[in-house]
Parts: sequence; C-alpha cells; structure tokens
Amino acid sequence: MAAKQFGTHRLSGTVGDVTYSHTKSGFKARQKSKINMAERQSGQQFQAWRDHTSEFGIMTTEARIFRNAFTDLNWNIKNKSLIQQTVKLMNAIRKTDTTNLRGQRRASLGDLSMLVGFDFTGSGSIDTAINGGYSSAFNRLTGVTVATIQQMIPKQRLNVPANATHFMFTLAAAALNFETGEISKVMVSTEKLWIDNEVLPETVLTETLPANSTDPVVIALKLEYFTEINGHYYPLMSTASINSTVIRVDQG
Repeated sequence: MAAKQFGTHRLSGTVGDVTYSHTKSGFKARQKSKINMAERQSGQQFQAWRDHTSEFGIMTTEARIFRNAFTDLNWNIKNKSLIQQTVKLMNAIRKTDTTNLRGQRRASLGDLSMLVGFDFTGSGSIDTAINGGYSSAFNRLTGVTVATIQQMIPKQRLNVPANATHFMFTLAAAALNFETGEISKVMVSTEKLWIDNEVLPETVLTETLPANSTDPVVIALKLEYFTEINGHYYPLMSTASINSTVIRVDQG
C-alpha cells in the first residue's frame, strides 16, 4: 500500500521497510523485522516465543473441544465472542497447570473447576436467571448425572422475557478426552412448562454417561423460553432470553 502523508512527517502505510500508522496515542513508525522464521524456530533468544506458540496451539485446541462438547445444547445461541471467551478462559486455566514445563502446559491438566459459571450466551448466568435455585451431582462410578431445580412459582422466580408462555430446562453432560478429542455426551430436557403463578414441584433431570470414565466431566444447565400458539411451541431465539451455564466439573 502506498504511503499517505497527513501533514509534516505524518504518514500512513509503508515506505521501504518502515510502516507508518496512526494510533490513539499518535503517529508511529515501525521497521520491518529482518529476523527470519528459521531464526525464530532455532534461536535460543526465541525460546520463550516458541514455548508460547506451542501452548497457544494446545490451548486453542482444548477450547474447541470444550465448545464442541456442547454444540447440541447451544444450537440456538448466537454469541459472536464465544471463541474468544473460551480461549481466554482456557488460557487462564492453562496457567494453573503445575505439572508441565513452560511450552507444554495444558488447560486440561490445570484447574478445570474454573469452567464452572461459564455462560455460553455471554449475557448472564443461569444462577441469576433462577436465583441459584438448583443443585447438581455426578457419580463417576456409575456415570449418573443429576440436576435438581428447586420448587418454584415460575412467574415469581423467573425473569420472564416478553411474549414467553412456557420454559424448559435442559441438562447436558460431557466426558472430554482432551488428548484424542473424543467426547461422550448426553442430554435430557423437561417438557415445556407453563409460566404461571402455580407452584411447580421440584424438577429432577437425570442422564447417564459411560461408567468409570477417566476423562474430565463437564455439566451444563440451560434455560430457554417459548411462545405457545395453537398447540405449537416457538422458541424465543434472542440470546438474551437464554441461559446456558456450566454448573459442575468433575476432573476425575
């Protein structure tokens, strides 16, 4: 791109091996690096760069496996920042790996409990949506996964969006093998439940993962709303009316 001059010594673009740019802090010039890739891949002074690059590759792969485990659950969620958010979280978890040396650290060997509370919508946790009125359990020996939503009066407990007549909870659980990318996952939903002033008894959702799995298990709970018209249920597609949150992690 040809350089453009904005005033005395104010350029934008590239002249020779110097690139000029206009930033919030003013005009800046940066000379093109003469360091080639061979030097980066072998030079001792670039060991930290190589270590960071290696860990970044591992981290982005593990973030993708995590997202893929809940693709079915989150089919109607549109969160343009989801990739960035999961990579950022996995990066924080990677730093808790106290086993491997720099360049080999993995989020999967760090504190995966940091995933608890992550909301796939980016707009609010299910804890806020139902005032924390739930509990969860997982039995690694049997693979049984349970989410229990406390008794409630829907119109009083839920922050109901406009036009919603019904709601539904979905429990999703996944055993993730971060080494192979293999995922075992299960999912179960309630029926469509009326939004009214009647007492809704305690709701229990149960599903079973493979017994005695040695892989980390991540459990999520989703709340979504519907409009019922002549016996047909139409989901409210706005991400703001959906909550899908990691509620439990069993690292094994």
